[in-house]
This record gives sequence, structure tokens and C-alpha cells, in this order.
Amino acid sequence: MRVRTMGRRIAWLGVLAGVGCGTGLPPAPAPTNPIRFLSINDVYVADTLSDGTGGLARVATMHNRIAAEGPTIFVLAGDFLSPSLLSKWYAGRQMVEALNAAKLDYATFGNHEFEISQDTLVARIGESKFKWISTNCTLANGDPFPGVLPWDTVRIKGRKVGLFGVTLKGTYPDYVRCADPDSAARRAVDTLSAQSADLIVAITHQTIEADRALLNREARLDLILGGHEHEAQGAVVSTRNVLKADANSRTAQFATLWGIKGQWRQAVALLPVHATIAPDTATERVVAAWHDSLVRRLGSERRIATADAAIDARDEAQRQQESVLGDLVTDAMRAGTGAEVALLNAGAMRLDDMIAAGPITNYQLESIFLFQDDTRIVKAPLTGARIRELLQRSVSDAALDKGGFLQVSGIHFTYDPTRPSGDRVVGDVERTKGGAIGLRDVVTAALPGYLACHGGDGYRVPEAAESCATKASAPRAVDLLMAYVTDSLGGHVSPPPAGRIVRR
Repeated sequence: MRVRTMGRRIAWLGVLAGVGCGTGLPPAPAPTNPIRFLSINDVYVADTLSDGTGGLARVATMHNRIAAEGPTIFVLAGDFLSPSLLSKWYAGRQMVEALNAAKLDYATFGNHEFEISQDTLVARIGESKFKWISTNCTLANGDPFPGVLPWDTVRIKGRKVGLFGVTLKGTYPDYVRCADPDSAARRAVDTLSAQSADLIVAITHQTIEADRALLNREARLDLILGGHEHEAQGAVVSTRNVLKADANSRTAQFATLWGIKGQWRQAVALLPVHATIAPDTATERVVAAWHDSLVRRLGSERRIATADAAIDARDEAQRQQESVLGDLVTDAMRAGTGAEVALLNAGAMRLDDMIAAGPITNYQLESIFLFQDDTRIVKAPLTGARIRELLQRSVSDAALDKGGFLQVSGIHFTYDPTRPSGDRVVGDVERTKGGAIGLRDVVTAALPGYLACHGGDGYRVPEAAESCATKASAPRAVDLLMAYVTDSLGGHVSPPPAGRIVRR
């Protein structure tokens, strides 16, 4: 895959389409009558990122320039209504307005779309000027969501382009049912083939392995524009591409196809969304208006502490090992509640960015916790045996490298990933101040409501039932963290001593 830089002109796009980039084909003349696709995925914020890259207004500019060269289909492969700092209060309305301004053509469901209520999701779909498409996700009774198509066709330069969308299966709210994506994809391909589609494209929200397998199985499927992973990825199966961009519009995937049915040639490029790209004014106005609403709600962004060193708050750093941010948050949970032990599912921390050395603002800390009710902190009395059971799940196949991996405070333990899943914690679970926690010992543990009250990530904590009954008044994790860094740490944040979670 060749990485290209988007400058102020994109006359090179016609040349790019002819080089057979990423397909293994030899160079060819510039294509005639090409069909173009621009794809983004997992876009939780419309504004630019802290490093100055990204931003839907810049992606809109890219789209406008590419579309000026010829017909272009602009898609978003899931995850954009939730979670984000603004979505805490506005449930994705800000994203729909920005994507409307950016002239998005199609979106499919990501797993996070189902974190908002049914009525709210239906309202967001109704507000969309772009089309929603999903072949496998419906209401629980099997009816389609109002305004959502199972598949669609569009004519471009005399060719019929067929599109469909699929989302990975998961543990979703009762109002939604996502059927097997492979079976749904087969039905969609059959239908679009029967409708004489010249080109069939899938917009998917699932793993790269699932996408690659789908392309292997479905010879009539020409292109997959995917999401779910947050890092740009690509795969080629018999000259056909799977493409995923980086999350939060750090990049966009661009594909050009030309030829005839059954003989499409493809050229692809990963386009960085650099700060040098002038923002689209219409989209920028929408983004700025929503930022102003955030300022009215939270006040101006202000410094509340200073980081002595950079803090890696990316998902990949939180979900497979002890992390500096995980240590800080769980220490804050323990200090703010008076608990002896704190346990936090890594998926509760959603910043997915680096916190640079220097000023830490209230906006940054608010942006760590994007599920404000699920990250209210409750307490429960747990035996040493139950603590061990929860830690075993944390390092099991079901949670390790995923959002269910636990960051901890007040204890340290060792695990062996070569042992069978469910039996990887080895040796005693030790108190930070020394001494093993016996299996019958009872300690007070602080946990987020998502785990303790809702069985999130497969955890079961019936001992928290009394605290869960009053969860609405429990402290927010972000408030505990703000108090901890300002009061206990005196506004200077340094990495706590490591060694809480040791991988043998």
C-alpha cells in the first residue's frame, strides 16, 4: 500500500488510479470512467486532534477535491455516534450534523452505535442526510430500523454499483439483533448479483480477519471498506482490496476502480489528513458551533495539572498490560472512595491518544471517560477468592487485549499467558503494602458501575448490589481523577511505580 500526501491540488489522483497500487498489477494507462471511493471509520470526534491532524472539515475538503475529478462515493464504516466527549450529552447529534455538512453518502452501524437508546438512535438516523445501510442488524423483532436500507444500488457512468453493510455480532441491547454477518453478506451478494450489479462493495464493521475471510468466500464481492480496528490496515485477495483507515480521521482510504464486471482493476492509497489541508468552511462552521456548546457546558478549557512525562493513553497501551494512565485512575478511585483495592476495565478509558508532557486540561480528563453513568464508581466487599476470580477473567482470552482487561490499584499479581485461559494468575495476589490476600480475607473494592452493576465485559459482581441501588449518586471516575491530581498529587503528575501486573 502506497501512502500519499494530500496537497492543495489533487491532479495526481488520476495518475494514482493507473499504477495498480496494492494490487500487484503492472502499471497501466490512466483509467477511463473510474469509480472512486473515499472511506473513513471509527470517527468519534469531528474536530481536529490534539496533534493538529484529522478533522472532518479537512476530510470534507479531500472529498470535494476528489469528487471534482469525477463521481465519488463517500462512506463511513461504523462507530461515530458514540463514544465521545460531546456524545456524553448529545448522543451523536453533533456527528450527524457534521457528516451532513461533509456530504457523506453512506454509513453502516458500528458496535458503539448501539450504546445509545433505541429512540435516540432512530432519531439520529432520521436526522441524517446520508443513507444508512445494514444487511444484518435490525430491530429485535426482525424489522429494519426506520430509514435503514439492507442494500442499495447507484448508477455511476452507466455502471450499477451495489452496496451493503454488515456489523460484527456482539452483546447488544435488547432492542437490536445483529444476525450472522457472513450469512447476511451472502444474501446481499446474491441479491445484488440478481439485480445485475456491475460492481459490489461491502461497508463492514468487523475484524480484518473476518473481512479477509469474507472476500475469500465471495468471489463476486469486489471491494470491502471496513472499520472496527483503529489502525489503518489493508489486505489483498486476488487483486481485490480490504481497506481500513486510522480512527478519528487521521487518515482516509481512497480507492479507484475501473474496467468491467468481473475484471475490475483497483488502485488504492492511504491519505493522511494533515494540518496543511484547508478545512471545508461549511463543515468547519458546524464543528465550531458544537465546540462552543461544549464550552458553555464545561467552561473554557483550563489547565488543572502538569504531566512530568508523556502519558500513553492509547487503547493498545491500556488493554494488554499495566499502564501509567490505568495506575493513575485506579489510584484516584481508591483514594477518593477509601477502598483497599480498585479494579477498572481498560475499555472505560476512551481517550485513545497521547497526553503530551506539559499541561493537562479539564477537557482532556473529561475525554478519558465517555460513558458517564457506566464510570460511576461503586464499592463492594470482595473475598480474596473473588478478587482472584476477577483477575483470572482479566487475563483470560475473553478479556486480554480487549476492553475487559483490568487495571488495578492496591494489589499486585503475576500471570502466565502460556497457561490455559481462566487459570493464568500464578502465586498469591499481594497487597501493595505487603502480604498476600488470603482466599477468605474480605477487602473493600472500588469498581465502575459498568462491571459491578451491569455485568459489563462478562464480569459478575453480585456483592455490589447494595451500592448499585444508589449508583446514580456515586462519584464519577473523572471527578475522582481531577481531585486526585490536584489535591493528592499537587498538580504534578508523574508515572506511579510500576509492577502491579507482571507478565511471566
